[in-house]
Amino acid sequence: MHFIFWLLAMLSPLNGVLTTIMFLIVVDFITGAYAALKVGISLKSEKIGNTISKFFIYNLVIISAYFLEKHIVNEVPFLKIIAGFIAITEIKSILENYNRIYGVNPFKALKEFLNYHGFRETLKPLNEKEKKEKV
Repeated sequence: MHFIFWLLAMLSPLNGVLTTIMFLIVVDFITGAYAALKVGISLKSEKIGNTISKFFIYNLVIISAYFLEKHIVNEVPFLKIIAGFIAITEIKSILENYNRIYGVNPFKALKEFLNYHGFRETLKPLNEKEKKEKV
């Protein structure tokens, strides 16, 4: 019992990071399952097993990065770098699932929306104002 308390105390600084990564994994699983059902693909235990593996592997990698940063090389923010890459991977997967569900690529839609509504023309006066202020 003391060992578990000690372990939880050591990992308490990682609470936010681990919770965020677990949330992204759950959202990815839900959107992936919904996309598979919408397309007509049955859910397989292999895919569910991959999600369970992600929970353990991602958490172990994040914990390892934390201890590496804290006790060996504290000059390099390994935790933020690795957690960032994992989060980007999960968000990319969620957006791919969104594309499969609704047939819309969110990044492409945002780019087209901004181009359609003259986003560049809106920013031009601001950029010119900043240039004048610097001179």
